Amino acid sequence: MRLLFISWEYPPNVVGGIGKHVSELVQAFLALPDEITTPFQLDLLTPHSGNAPLIEELSESVTVHRVETPLVNPLDLFNSVVDNNRYLVAKARELHDSAPYSLIHVHDWLTASAGIELKHAWKIPLVTTIHATERGRHHSHLPSETSHNINQLEWQVCFESWRLIVCSSYMAGELRRFFDVPLDKVTLIPNGVDAAPFEICSEERVRELKGRFAPNGERLLFYIGRITPEKGVQVLLQALPSIRVRHPNVRLLVAGRNSEQMQPLVDELGIGEAVELLGFVDSETRDCLYRSVDAAVFPSLYEPFGIVALEAMAAGCSVIASEVGGLAEVVDHRRTGLTVRANDSQSIAWAVDQILTDPLQAEAMRARALQEVTRSYNWGTIAESTVNMYRAVEAQRQSVNW
Repeated sequence: MRLLFISWEYPPNVVGGIGKHVSELVQAFLALPDEITTPFQLDLLTPHSGNAPLIEELSESVTVHRVETPLVNPLDLFNSVVDNNRYLVAKARELHDSAPYSLIHVHDWLTASAGIELKHAWKIPLVTTIHATERGRHHSHLPSETSHNINQLEWQVCFESWRLIVCSSYMAGELRRFFDVPLDKVTLIPNGVDAAPFEICSEERVRELKGRFAPNGERLLFYIGRITPEKGVQVLLQALPSIRVRHPNVRLLVAGRNSEQMQPLVDELGIGEAVELLGFVDSETRDCLYRSVDAAVFPSLYEPFGIVALEAMAAGCSVIASEVGGLAEVVDHRRTGLTVRANDSQSIAWAVDQILTDPLQAEAMRARALQEVTRSYNWGTIAESTVNMYRAVEAQRQSVNW
């Protein structure tokens, strides 16, 4: 089986969840036993970024090809991205001429046009992982021409794909509601997390972070993620005054690129002394912050899966998350964490009070959460499920002589 992976993001270009997902899935492929992956050849195509090599051989069977593409025009995002897909298609055709592919796998609308074009050119199955939808991000509303175009391409790639992969039951339902996708066309394979990196944070590093952010024994809450309305950071900030009525020594750390844009709301709420806007933090700092705080809070209004909650659980951190989308599937209320009503600051304040006033319950939830992560969300199982899905598609293709 020779596979073509096409992803808009791949390290060092990691903007959102796609780059991290694809990178960790590919690494998990490399770790699978030979009896699962043989015969198995995979080429990964992605736009070039930074000083990364144009060709990177990860193993005898997995090669990354980074393709030079024009810069994306943020004022014409849709057409700019679709135009860049032409460069990925050209490289794919070049590679296909030397050894034909048997299956194409793309991620979201960002590389959908390339996948669709190559599917028809080569008459081979297309598999698409849908991480999120434009309509879902905007609460069923399409606010602009760009959103309408993205939504249309999402529908098209769902129609053209032999198989669709989603990370949560919620996303399967979203594809059915928005695009009338039959559920028997959808395979649920959850996102994964590797707990190992979270185990290497030293006690000295934890003491250093607590000394920096909680020098007087303050209780710490932590948010990390994109700073966008759909992630609900504004709701968490609005909850802080109520939280501090019962727990006046609580401080909130907000990590995420451009987190400084929340400063006007912080000033309006009068909580400047209790909030630290950290901006971007590297993975080591993130991992050790999970070990240093009292709880991580993810107040999303829309969340197809919720990998950040899994990461916090893997790090042994108490988790509070909105009961929306995939988060509601990842966090089991009162068993592995606490879930709260979306867009409800008082619900967040209640959950924080529960964590801070009942340490035994919090400890038990953390222990169960780590067990759940290890059992259900390990990348080895996810990679094997993905390879099995590829083989099922290949078998179906041969059975219908397509």
